[in-house]
Amino acid sequence: MRNFKTLLAIVMAVVISSCVSTKLPDSYQVDPNPLVNNGGTVNVKVSGTIPAKSFHKKAIVEFQPFLKYNGGSLNLKPLTLKGEAALGEGTVIATKTGGSITYTDNFQYIPEMQVSELWVKIKIKKGSKEITLDDVKLANGIIITSTRVGRGENVQIAADEYQKETYASKSANIYFAYNESKLDWKLKLNKTNADAYSTLKSFVALGWKIKGINIDAWASPEGELTANQQLSEERGATGKIAFVTDLKAMNKSKNVDASNEPQYTVNAKGADFDGFMKALQASNITEKDKIANVIKSQNTREQREQQIRNMTVIYQDVENMLSVLRRSEITVTCFEPKFTDEQIAAYAISNADTLKNNELLYAATLTSDINNQRAIYTTTTQLFPNDWRAWNNLAAVNIKSGNIDDAATSLGKANELNPNNGLVSNNLGVISAWKKDYKAAENYYKDASAQGVNVSYNMGVIKMINGDYAGAQSAFSSKKCDYNLALSQLANGNAAEASKTLDCAEKSAEVYYLYAVIGARTNNSNMLYDNLKKAVDAVPAYKEEATKDLEFFNFKDKSEFQAIVK
Repeated sequence: MRNFKTLLAIVMAVVISSCVSTKLPDSYQVDPNPLVNNGGTVNVKVSGTIPAKSFHKKAIVEFQPFLKYNGGSLNLKPLTLKGEAALGEGTVIATKTGGSITYTDNFQYIPEMQVSELWVKIKIKKGSKEITLDDVKLANGIIITSTRVGRGENVQIAADEYQKETYASKSANIYFAYNESKLDWKLKLNKTNADAYSTLKSFVALGWKIKGINIDAWASPEGELTANQQLSEERGATGKIAFVTDLKAMNKSKNVDASNEPQYTVNAKGADFDGFMKALQASNITEKDKIANVIKSQNTREQREQQIRNMTVIYQDVENMLSVLRRSEITVTCFEPKFTDEQIAAYAISNADTLKNNELLYAATLTSDINNQRAIYTTTTQLFPNDWRAWNNLAAVNIKSGNIDDAATSLGKANELNPNNGLVSNNLGVISAWKKDYKAAENYYKDASAQGVNVSYNMGVIKMINGDYAGAQSAFSSKKCDYNLALSQLANGNAAEASKTLDCAEKSAEVYYLYAVIGARTNNSNMLYDNLKKAVDAVPAYKEEATKDLEFFNFKDKSEFQAIVK
């Protein structure tokens, strides 16, 4: 707060010379001074005390505060004081006791108001007499430190979905005669299935590393339970022997070292009752529902097996269904061949068309060079123009580089391909915030949050701009060594905490400048000068900024300060 005792001298000189016996406050206190921009609103509070027996009972004093700034002026609401016998509206000041006055108002900040002054026009009336005093300055300009929010928002990169390890599988069946576990390649079903088995062997012949070989062996459900279980075990063993033999022959023909035999898993499944019922329901037998009900209605497994045997006598199709259930199903799972990370990184730059979209997106994560990332994402949009992720990620890289116009174009394409995507909405919010359209940014962040995206930090920027400094500090707290966190701490009055946060933050011109502000607020001139010099050395534009920044009002005439900003 600051006192303006010069006002009293001016008023009293006029009052005495004109015989208007009215004494105004000994001093006015303006709080804060300089004024402060809080979330786009500047609050003004002026207070003072009228001494007892000093205000004429018929006097009227009119105050008209106004803000003068580059390019204009703004009148605030007026204040009128009047004596007990004066006519009209106003705050009554008793002649005998005097009184205190408190004036409050607020106005919306615009950037032109940073360099400004708060003044007041004063008019004194008594009857037909009227005196207008010279304008009196009450406060110097507006502090805008809380609006110096850094571009630290989180941009969202869409997942590349690249898997370093993927598998491919092929299956084929070996069939067996009724109640048999010996392999008979002349069996009709095996002849019919020869192409499938040949395809399986061709798949293995590709030479991909085998992850495992699984053999599920079954019996048809018309046989006795114990016999079926034993039969499926034997068929599983037969299937394994058959495939081991074929695999060794393939390895030998290709001179492959077969010493590392793949892992086999053999599962004896017993009777395939479920398979039979599915085949029955899929058949063209007219009475299939009746047959199914008869079989299901049996009280015991033995009775059910007998009913199935009975049906084979009546329906040839039932026997055909049972024959395909007597099998060993051999499934080979191989590791799909992959490029190494080194190959992917190289191909992304020199032979991008040899890579799939997921591989290209993954390649961008293998480099920390933002220019290489931009090149890879640009190439991906060209090769895979319908992949929204490539457009989103290209935009994210451009946001990080400050190319928000290019980023906006890419995000428009991403949003067209995948409307209402949370990652895209978040990034659109960042662009809006950087363009100072904070309402649009907030709406985008809300949309992103509804899609499950964590926008807490980004919303902290909105809270900071809106003057919710406690909310902003909470939102920024996910990052411990962060410029915006320090800014919110300072806005909440925690200069020491803000300085500590900056100590571990990545150093930049804006960090040094905020250090200087903390130095000014804590009257630490060395901290102010040292860091302000670092800030202007890094970004010369801070010279002009510092000269009009009222954080440094008490230091602006110091030679050390002038040497930095000259």
